[in-house]
Amino acid sequence: MTVSSRSHETLRITLLARDHFAPSHIDTALPTLSDARTGEDHSRDIARDHAGGAVGVFGVSTAAAGLAGADALTGYAGMASAVLRLGLGGASTAITSAYGITAAGGGTLVAAAATTALTAAVGGPVVAAAAVVGTVGAVGDVGDHAVRRVASLFD
Repeated sequence: MTVSSRSHETLRITLLARDHFAPSHIDTALPTLSDARTGEDHSRDIARDHAGGAVGVFGVSTAAAGLAGADALTGYAGMASAVLRLGLGGASTAITSAYGITAAGGGTLVAAAATTALTAAVGGPVVAAAAVVGTVGAVGDVGDHAVRRVASLFD
């Protein structure tokens, strides 16, 4: 496999992951608004869907990193890619700044570099992925309850 065909395959896999694994905000909000009207509670399903989507993004991002030639750093590259895909790069930057984790020259780490430093600090890609998946699931649950609360104000 040549470098350009490897890059094309990586892009194709990343796009497939985006389209099939990451739930959109509208996919979450509409059932929640319906639940608010009917009194049903699907927050666990929504949390499970978000966490499952995050697992899918991590799996595909790691596979894409491996196909791109990350070799021994595949887990770290996949983690950085998945965190950015999930929109959590800013959170990684904030956490590294809060804990005083900096680059060798003392500069602030941002996005992928911050994610890689955090991944190493918590014990590696598997531990970091588990933490992010749990957090994404919890945020899905909290978001469901928040939308339901706001919807109840309009009834």
